[in-house]
Amino acid sequence: MAAVNDNMWDKVSKLIPGAHPTHSILGFKLLEEDPVIALAKQAGFRVAEYDLPPYPLKLAGIIGLRMMAFMFSSGALAWFLYHFVAKRSPVLNYGCLGLLATMLLAWPEVVGRSGVMLLDFWRPALGFRSALLVWDIFHIRTREEVESWNPFRFFCHLWAFPKEEEEIAERTREEGFERDPRWENLKGMPKVIIEGSILLLTLYVIPPAELTVGMSRVAYHAYCDSLGLSILMALALFGDGLLKSLGILFGVEMADMFENPLGTTNIRLFWSHWNRAIASVLHRVVFGGGRNSKSSVRSQKKKADAAAVNKKGGRAQQLAQRQHMDQLSETEAETGKTDDEDEGGLRHRKGAIKPMTPAGNGNGTANGSEKTKAASQQQQQPRKKGPFYPKAIAAIATFAMSGIFHEHITRNTLGFANGENFIFFVLNGVATVASTWFKRTFPKQNERIPTWLSLILLHTFFFTVIPLFCSPFIRSGFFTQMDALKYELLPIAPRKRGSFIYLFGN
Repeated sequence: MAAVNDNMWDKVSKLIPGAHPTHSILGFKLLEEDPVIALAKQAGFRVAEYDLPPYPLKLAGIIGLRMMAFMFSSGALAWFLYHFVAKRSPVLNYGCLGLLATMLLAWPEVVGRSGVMLLDFWRPALGFRSALLVWDIFHIRTREEVESWNPFRFFCHLWAFPKEEEEIAERTREEGFERDPRWENLKGMPKVIIEGSILLLTLYVIPPAELTVGMSRVAYHAYCDSLGLSILMALALFGDGLLKSLGILFGVEMADMFENPLGTTNIRLFWSHWNRAIASVLHRVVFGGGRNSKSSVRSQKKKADAAAVNKKGGRAQQLAQRQHMDQLSETEAETGKTDDEDEGGLRHRKGAIKPMTPAGNGNGTANGSEKTKAASQQQQQPRKKGPFYPKAIAAIATFAMSGIFHEHITRNTLGFANGENFIFFVLNGVATVASTWFKRTFPKQNERIPTWLSLILLHTFFFTVIPLFCSPFIRSGFFTQMDALKYELLPIAPRKRGSFIYLFGN
């Protein structure tokens, strides 16, 4: 009877102006059938339907505007406190730092969950990261550097992920011209469109919680793997998309959040390329130490000129310089390349917050002759490897901090935090340390491992542990709600039911 009533209403609604929309929100003419679902059925895949509550689009717009208002007002407050209050005394500096960090961490707690899970996700994530960046701005960076920023760059360093000015200056010296920041951000938009397209496709193969009941364990792990790809695309789409848009608006060049983690061959490289926006600030603030004594662009140029003197033995010198490192991506300077990435010369990691400069002769650099001599000696006598276990503990602690960060997000997004995300990241920290230990202890055997076997080992590990990360999102219906958003935006007739394509199992 209910089905008959629905059919009757569909027929009547077509006769009522405005009751049966003909165009999507974006202005595209609606299709009567989802082409992806139709193609899947033609290919022989089973398609299941499930309840799909309408997406709270109006509420999402209101919450989005409130979030932007808070970000701009807190950014203005931070700028005022830094320039007119914090500089008066160390006590006031720490007071301003504590006030802002507390306000940013309390933000999601005070406003509570809205039910728009995508925005509820970003609120604690942004608040947690910006609280760490307050420490970076007020305590680690030099006053000279921060006061050289205009208000737009100050805001971006607090709430976004801009490229460091020294990295841009170095690129300008190498290329001989200065790139337009708005154009650089605009060039990243095609990648954002591709990420969005992949995200939309992955939403078809993420099962709602009710369809996972009785599902085989292997099939469930496979769907969690698909959800991992969807999470990567969602973070890249909304993260890079918003960052590039802010960069175009403010004229500040933004860094990429991800450095192709799927193109890596071991777990250490995977996490060193994953979400640089949070990994770099965690490394810098949590384990970076005290106040930074940065070198100026001029001293950086002197370093580059001195390095050019030793260009003749560049590759050998480069390897000698890196032989002392333990290759723990979470404990080394975030701007350095691991030896897995060496391509003939050291470079800064794209988008990383610049590391603290080691003490030199008072201005962060050494005299040219002294540096040339030191580099020559370094080439002849490589430094010994540092102690492994302190770095291993620091690496696991960094992953544990990341786990706490994600538990904070899930509690404010999904309404619970049961430790699954924390265990997931600790296990990844242990695996990263184990991989590094093997490479350090058995370098020859490590070199004999073929790339295809490395990829199998990496993804077998992820396949095993990925439900710890993805299960909370499946149980809460996070991506089911995103599926509803998909039908709000795509030019497909509004749907009362969601669709799930079975790729594995029944």
